Amino acid sequence: MGKLSPQSKKKEILAISILGALVWASLAPLYIFFGVYLRSLGCNYSTIGLILTAGSFLFSVPQVIFGAIADKIRNRRLIMSLALLGRTIASLMLLMSTDLVSISAWYVGTSFLLSGFMPLTQSMVANISGRDELGTSMGRYRLFGSAGWAGSCILTGFLAKDALRSIFPITFFLSGLAFLISASLPEMKNGANQKASAMREEETDLNLGLTAAFMSSVVLAGLSMGATSSFLTISLSQLGGDALFLGLVLATGALLEIPAMYLAGLLCDRVGNLSVLLIGETGLGAVYWLYGTVKDLPTYLLVQGIRGIMYSLLIVSGMAASSSLGGKKRGSLYAGLYGLSSSLGLAAGPYLGGLISENWGLWAMFLFSSSVSILSAILIIPFVLRKNERLPST
Repeated sequence: MGKLSPQSKKKEILAISILGALVWASLAPLYIFFGVYLRSLGCNYSTIGLILTAGSFLFSVPQVIFGAIADKIRNRRLIMSLALLGRTIASLMLLMSTDLVSISAWYVGTSFLLSGFMPLTQSMVANISGRDELGTSMGRYRLFGSAGWAGSCILTGFLAKDALRSIFPITFFLSGLAFLISASLPEMKNGANQKASAMREEETDLNLGLTAAFMSSVVLAGLSMGATSSFLTISLSQLGGDALFLGLVLATGALLEIPAMYLAGLLCDRVGNLSVLLIGETGLGAVYWLYGTVKDLPTYLLVQGIRGIMYSLLIVSGMAASSSLGGKKRGSLYAGLYGLSSSLGLAAGPYLGGLISENWGLWAMFLFSSSVSILSAILIIPFVLRKNERLPST
């Protein structure tokens, strides 16, 4: 199939991006406040970390399976819609649950079913995009996700201020709306031309060492992010912030992500995916250190703004790099491997963060996360410096 026109590409990416905005909006209530809700039920840090880790683990591993199936049957929309339908049902059961065991089980269920969405939409965008526009397309797609996340942070913070359980109906409503949108989408066409795809496949075979280093770096970046994200809201609440303030702090970073995601995509296409990834991982290491040293709530707003920019660089470059490695035939599989690598780190992060926080305090956990994020950047420095090991557009 030949190339799609630029206007057709934009329309198809826009449709996927709107769906992404709804899914990321549905993530915010549980991601931000579920740990706080468990704490309100009397759970200690270790138990909270264990429950969050279980959800992250069952979100990570199935991404590879969903990606491989999608590459095989070539019907990503069908798989994605069924996964979102299942997540909507799990969200309803979560809303109806009242005891800790049921709440934890259905929370894990919503995480598992989300793994059928993330890698497939990424591979859809990659297939539609041209070789030299991959970073920009990923940036456009993810900025919608950040917009949905930011709006949901503010809405959830406002409602959860007086009723913490409101996070569950919000999750159910947004999940159901995302399913309805996904069911109305046609199966996306493949917009990548054959020559570019063949070149990507050849380059993939030459980058096995780079793939291993990249995925290892993503695991470590996810670990540090998982630890800090799971306990940041608890740290803020201990400094005196209420649910509305917590939502506003996290929305600050998300709002800055909206332009930063697009600019990150442009930067990837100009200076290279791995170079941008290196900047993002190093910058986040500095942010995590600041989390452990800042003692007043207003300064958290500034730090969270910097975090939003660095997070944008990390996410867009990671998505673009993994899609370049996978090429056309294995795009969903490599998107799944990228999601698996990130989620394995995110899965281990809450549990390790809980253990460290329980024994040495939250400040020690933030210092640990900072060190791990810097280490993730060190792994890819040799490949950034070696021009003959470059990815497409890297």
